[in-house]
Amino acid sequence: MAEIVLVKEECDTGDVKEEYVKKEEPLENIEETEEDMKEEVYNSVKEEIHGTVSTHQPEHQSKGEKRKWDSLKMKKMKGSRYPCDECKHTATSVSNLRLHKESKHQGIRYPCDKCEYAATTSGSLRIHTKSKHEGIRYPCDECSYAATTASNLRIHRERKHEGIRHFCDKCNYTASSASTLRVHKESNHEGVRYSCVECEYSATSASNLRIHKMSDHEGIRYLCDKCDYSAKRVISLRLHQESKHEGKRYHCDECAFAATTIGSLRIHKESIHEGILYPCDECGYSAKRAGDLRIHKKKARHRKN
Repeated sequence: MAEIVLVKEECDTGDVKEEYVKKEEPLENIEETEEDMKEEVYNSVKEEIHGTVSTHQPEHQSKGEKRKWDSLKMKKMKGSRYPCDECKHTATSVSNLRLHKESKHQGIRYPCDKCEYAATTSGSLRIHTKSKHEGIRYPCDECSYAATTASNLRIHRERKHEGIRHFCDKCNYTASSASTLRVHKESNHEGVRYSCVECEYSATSASNLRIHKMSDHEGIRYLCDKCDYSAKRVISLRLHQESKHEGKRYHCDECAFAATTIGSLRIHKESIHEGILYPCDECGYSAKRAGDLRIHKKKARHRKN
């Protein structure tokens, strides 16, 4: 919060000039402001519960008081936003804003001392070290899946066992995770692209751009240990091994069809049982898959009006 102070300045004539100016709070004090906000939230909740205001959170609370305090605190803090003064990004906390500025505008990186990986945050580097070099895994208690991070395990549970879906508010698309929905919105509705500095390729996500660089410009491939197959992505190699060497199949619950991947099963259901088609806007052709429509448009070379 800005403070109005009186500033006295001596002029060349020897007279003293007085002027009221606004003194901005230094950046290092923003953290204290956020803590003050948290304390203000707590005080307002305590006043609602007990009718009195306390400046410190008590060591012992009943479960009902704690739930009520946490609920109201989150409700009040949820709307807080901290905009970046260098781009359109808005953070939900001061610490997240600082991390954004360090990684996006200051180019700060945290290199791994065991490989060539460099993280944008110290937390990401810690996660990388644990999963890649220490072999730490987070097993699912409902199936044989084991995640490399706690957040990936949470996403797996929501997607596979709880059936949680994230709906796009601009089309009928549904995602299995919030990050996938964000990428969908950026690429399909906001036109966000990530351009390669070495060629004309542009990706719809930062991860796809990284994969493109590794596979097309660095020649990185993931080799199958059972045949001559090589993949550009780790997930592609895993799907190959499951379908070709382990005989894994995904059965349709409406007919006898069995797919080699979940994606193929979804396409089958949409085209065969739900009647979803992707029509060409330049001729009468309709594809069963979005990828087939893209291939058609490239090969057909429709004349522009």
